[in-house]
Amino acid sequence: MSLRSAPLKALLTLVGLLSSRVASESGSALSVSEIEDIFYLYDVPENDAPDCQPQSVDNIICPKDEQLPCGPIENIVEYCENILGGADIVKKFEDVKEIEAGKNALAGCVKYIGYHVFDLDHMACCESDFCEDWIGEQFEKFAMSEEAENAQTGGQEDGMFYDDDDDDDDMDDDMDDDGFEQEF
Repeated sequence: MSLRSAPLKALLTLVGLLSSRVASESGSALSVSEIEDIFYLYDVPENDAPDCQPQSVDNIICPKDEQLPCGPIENIVEYCENILGGADIVKKFEDVKEIEAGKNALAGCVKYIGYHVFDLDHMACCESDFCEDWIGEQFEKFAMSEEAENAQTGGQEDGMFYDDDDDDDDMDDDMDDDGFEQEF
C-alpha cells in the first residue's frame, strides 16, 4: 500500500463509519452529507424556505423525543450537532454570517426542528403531539397579550385612533372593509 492511499483509505473508513452511524440511528441510508444538504435548504428567511420534508425523510431527521422541538434551544442545537456529525460541525459553521442564507446547515436544522415560531422563526416541521399542544398554548398567550395591549391603548395604534369600518369614506359607501360590494 502506498503512502498516498493510506490517508484516502482512512478518510473513506471515517465517512463509512459516520454514514453507518446515521443509518443505524435513523433506520435509513441517508448520509451525513445528504442530511446536511437538506438542512441547508432551511437556512433562509422564513418566507423563502421550502415546505417541510415528506414524512419518510422526517422519520430520519426528526428527533424521536417529541418534547425536544419545543424544549430549550440548546437541546435542539445539541441534537442538530449530533445528526450533522458531532461537535466538529460547530467549527465548520462558526464563521458563516447570519446573512449568508443557505450556508449553515446547523442553523437550518434548528429552524426546521424547533417549534419556537414566535421568537426565533422556527418552522415546526417535525411531528409532535406534545409540541402541538405547547404551541397552541403559545398562540393563546400571544392572543391574550395582544388583546390586553389593545385594551390598554383603547383602540389606539402607535398613539393614533383607528377606525376600520370605513363608515366615513364617502367614495365607497356600498363597499365593505375588504373592498367588496355589500348586499343590502
